[in-house]
Amino acid sequence: MSTNTSIYNKSHPYQAAITKRYSLCKPGSLKSTYHVVLDLKGSGLTYDVGDSIAVFPVNDAHVVERTIHSIKADGSELVKDKHSEDNVPFCEYLTKKCNLVEVPRKLIAEIAKRQTNTSKKEYLDHLLSEGQKEKLKEYQAWHEVWDALAENEEAKFTAQELSQLLMPLLPRFYSIASSLAAVGEEVHLTVAELTYETNGITRRGVCTHYLCQLAPMGEKSVPIYIQPSNGFTLPQEGSSPVIMIGPGTGIAPFRAFLQERHAKGATGSNWLFFGEWHRHSEFYYEQDWQEYIQAGLLRLETAFSRDQEHKIYVQHRLMEHGQELFEWLEKGAYIYVCGDARRMAKDVDATLHQIVQNHAKCDEIAAKDYIKKLRSTKRYLRDVY
Repeated sequence: MSTNTSIYNKSHPYQAAITKRYSLCKPGSLKSTYHVVLDLKGSGLTYDVGDSIAVFPVNDAHVVERTIHSIKADGSELVKDKHSEDNVPFCEYLTKKCNLVEVPRKLIAEIAKRQTNTSKKEYLDHLLSEGQKEKLKEYQAWHEVWDALAENEEAKFTAQELSQLLMPLLPRFYSIASSLAAVGEEVHLTVAELTYETNGITRRGVCTHYLCQLAPMGEKSVPIYIQPSNGFTLPQEGSSPVIMIGPGTGIAPFRAFLQERHAKGATGSNWLFFGEWHRHSEFYYEQDWQEYIQAGLLRLETAFSRDQEHKIYVQHRLMEHGQELFEWLEKGAYIYVCGDARRMAKDVDATLHQIVQNHAKCDEIAAKDYIKKLRSTKRYLRDVY
């Protein structure tokens, strides 16, 4: 099936309704990960496994309110939308159009320019000076727009001035966790609600909080469009074996892969590596995997990092099964990695190189060439973020 993206796009998203939303974590979990189902009935939208969905969130009303109060406005002021040229109430513009989490450099510069308190002005000027890039980034990471303004209440802004200085609220992308062949006119997502603390204040991920908590159920109000994958999809031959490595929410596309292979009667073997904190509370989609295992369609390895004193991650499980994994690769297996780019994907990549070196009995250069060939022949694919 080819993905139909011609109807809806970034400029013209489809308004979908959430029909199901439930926690994938059991009581006692310190995480908050949800399964979210969006209805596509009548939209004409289709997707392939491996594709992503773009979601336009709205800002939390509390964050919007704090931003309005930080410049002593009331929210009813009309501001001109930079793109449409329409006049929109300030409150609505902040809710739907502005990134209120990231504090742009140009806003900090403008605050510094208008700051009448000498010591505060000197501090901001220092942050903006040459050679202070890391300190500026740290300041931006620790603040949202509202508290950067509240700390500098001496710098005055009108609603219009502030709206022109903020960055746009962009869509967020999520790997699709379903196959059309299995679920029909729906799209499933696996969403980890982001919560963190800076400056003693609890902050929430804009889109994850929107999808998991704020978006109303059953209303066609969630703006979405389909983002086709760049080749991160199943092999055309259903007989090809696949190895899937997806800790945490990186499991999403592999739920789609397995649904698709089952629905299409693919005969190739499926080997899944999944990792999380605890088996009892964060074993996402455990029932799905057990059904596939019982049907003889899946082999599963798990790594629950905090269930024992020493941390065990997916790369440790890969190494444990290195000989057999290498044999699968030699027999033409495709290998997929989805999830955290900064640490997991790097660690997994280093482990794969080591496995090839160990079991092909070759040196580092030959192992690199082997992995390079897997990449060039599209047999080693990654969806990392």
